[in-house]
Amino acid sequence: MKKLKTPPVPGWMAVTSKQLVHIPNANGDGVAETIAQEVPAWQDPKTGKIYLDGVAHEILDAVKARHLGILLPEQLCDLRNSIGMTQKKMAELLQLGEKTWTRWETGAERPSRSMNLLLCALHEGKIDVGYLRSKRRMPALDELGRWEMPERQAELTYKNSKTILGEPDESKTGAA
Repeated sequence: MKKLKTPPVPGWMAVTSKQLVHIPNANGDGVAETIAQEVPAWQDPKTGKIYLDGVAHEILDAVKARHLGILLPEQLCDLRNSIGMTQKKMAELLQLGEKTWTRWETGAERPSRSMNLLLCALHEGKIDVGYLRSKRRMPALDELGRWEMPERQAELTYKNSKTILGEPDESKTGAA
């Protein structure tokens, strides 16, 4: 357990406190289980009240994340480093906003459950970076407004591109 350093208020004493961690159920509308976790805390000797600081909250968050199967910020950082990417490149690979990965890695935010599932698969080697890179190519609309995959984009002809741009098709106008 991490040790507390200087008290936030002179005279407060370093103690340990047993805190309850409520693990939400799959729907998120109730509690699946409650776990007691000891954490470092501060006690006001005058009132006897217990106060938790950032260290305690990190421990409690880690307990909840572990039980929910959510990767911790340190694990996300290790994952990124293991595949040799910058935070920006990792965000690009996962098609995220530029700062989203940074917020996850610093613990300011957590990935959604669905994104966490993808990250766990990447972390466990179930999918690889090459697969994710292959999915970065975005589909385009064809001349009829249907989604077309990138492999077919190269097949568009000049004649078809004129139709997309709204220019008349020579075969329909009678022009030679």
